[in-house]
Amino acid sequence: MNIGFIGAGAMAEAIIRGVINSKILTPGKISCGDISSDRVQYMRDTYGVLSYVGNEEVIRGSDLLILAVKPHIIKQAAGEIKGFAASEKIVVSIAAGVTIQAIENWLGGDLPVIRIMPNTPCLIGEGVSALSPGEHADKNHIKMVRKIFESVGTVIEIPEQLMDPVTGVSGSGPAYIYLVIEAMTDAGVALGLPRNEAQKLVTKTIVGAAKMVDETGMHPAILKANVTSPGGTTAAALRELEAHGMRTAFDKAISASCEKASKFGK
Repeated sequence: MNIGFIGAGAMAEAIIRGVINSKILTPGKISCGDISSDRVQYMRDTYGVLSYVGNEEVIRGSDLLILAVKPHIIKQAAGEIKGFAASEKIVVSIAAGVTIQAIENWLGGDLPVIRIMPNTPCLIGEGVSALSPGEHADKNHIKMVRKIFESVGTVIEIPEQLMDPVTGVSGSGPAYIYLVIEAMTDAGVALGLPRNEAQKLVTKTIVGAAKMVDETGMHPAILKANVTSPGGTTAAALRELEAHGMRTAFDKAISASCEKASKFGK
């Protein structure tokens, strides 16, 4: 199988790196197209993949095409694919908000389309991606796409109507955690900790807490209770976070991201 990427940005690069490092495919089986000649040269020099300015050669030579472009470019990219004899190609979109039905309509015919929402930790092999298949995608198509994205993290399959909430929770989610890291680090610095040490303390604390949830399977509320002694330091801190609306802020942030994603497809 030959895989082609329409768009050669950071997410395309992460997936390409994962596929090569996992030995799913050799570089000669991977191609990418981009409008930037510098980016094309970088991908060729760094990964040894076939890379082109534009998408024609990518579309012609690929069995599976990954649309790794911004939502407003998807219609144009689908139109380019439609212009070729593409009846046996598989099309995967990683664009937020753009529905499978819209992509199928732009492509014409009965091409298998799979929508997937990865997040940026794919860059270090720690991403999480949600997958939704279109009506023309069969089990083999799904298995193939899962294998590609499992090379850069975890994959879950969900109904497409939940894809916008996924965008709000995990697609945009890393940015929320970066803000938390920044805020906690700044608080530590204000209390006298050196910035490098404060950031390391915060980062490792968040990584460790996340692993506790993931590996124990325990509800976060139980793990939180285990840290919170009656009348103690953690109880005092949690009272302040609740008083200042942390829970409500996250709820509103995720809802806003979800709402924005839904608008991209209209």
